[in-house]
Amino acid sequence: MGEASILTVNAEPLTAGAWQPFGQVIGGPEQGSPSCVLELRDDAVFHLDVLSYSWHPLRCDLLNRHHTATQALIPLGGSPAVVVVAPREVDFSDASHLDSIRAFTISGQQGINLAIGTWHWGPYPAGPEVHLANFQARDVANDNEIAYLERDLGTVVEVRL
Repeated sequence: MGEASILTVNAEPLTAGAWQPFGQVIGGPEQGSPSCVLELRDDAVFHLDVLSYSWHPLRCDLLNRHHTATQALIPLGGSPAVVVVAPREVDFSDASHLDSIRAFTISGQQGINLAIGTWHWGPYPAGPEVHLANFQARDVANDNEIAYLERDLGTVVEVRL
């Protein structure tokens, strides 16, 4: 395959309504729900850790999804982040599925809970760095389906803030 084509996606502000197909927004009254529902399947066990990322170009060449647990990600310290998502109904077996990809800016005052099966990349920093509280299934290595956008569809997603 030759050079990858670029699909530019504009990052949208994260609102409960816009995010609803992908899970829940966690935040104060103006930003989402102050709580979220974490879901486990198939004897999965939750794990909490902190993920830390430094800024890098917002170029997405793959998406991940999990089938046994939701994944909640909450920026720490007020740093904004960007996440790329697609609905669980697509499988990226066809280039037309690329049209379903969206990107959202997560303010430092809100977090996200990814519904089971939601495709995602990130969240990654919208500024110099981001540290995220990450709640997900402990055995993520065995519950991580990957859609290789560049390798299989010849496309890289660039996020415009």
